[in-house]
Amino acid sequence: MLKYFENVRLVRMADGKTYKLIRDLGLVKGGKGLRCHEAIMTFQLKLKPVSIHVPLSELISILSVAAARRSAA
Repeated sequence: MLKYFENVRLVRMADGKTYKLIRDLGLVKGGKGLRCHEAIMTFQLKLKPVSIHVPLSELISILSVAAARRSAA
């Protein structure tokens, strides 16, 4: 199983949203240094805007209480 993932790396495609896991297959014959790759898996990044419905002062107090609880434990 580990042999299959030996030369695998994550690359970002030109559109900026798509990522692929590719495996390097080596040099192309007569390709002057070009390398051949095989796409194993494709991911697409879709971010949605997040809205916070809590006032900033209340959010800070919630975070400070949580930090105080962690330090007391």
